[in-house]
Amino acid sequence: MKKAAIAGVCIVAVLALTNPDEADFREHVRQEDGIAGSLGLALTDLLSGGKGGIRRENYLVASRFYLGGDGVIPRRDLAWGIAGFFIDSRDSAGRR
Repeated sequence: MKKAAIAGVCIVAVLALTNPDEADFREHVRQEDGIAGSLGLALTDLLSGGKGGIRRENYLVASRFYLGGDGVIPRRDLAWGIAGFFIDSRDSAGRR
């Protein structure tokens, strides 16, 4: 029982330490979408009134990244980040 608890704590610690932040997600978008992704990020930053277009909800071992939800741009989930990887939650049209 002790070994299982220690293993669980170790897994949670590793996931928490490798949980990607907003800068990691921005870099991921730039690598995946190229110049279009960079321009899209700049445009959402401008439209959101300087608050930053990409938002992050931190769940300690994973993060959800989304756009909008501030009244100017409707909220749209983009991806989940866990252990340094991203799981895209957009379909081919860029919508959830």
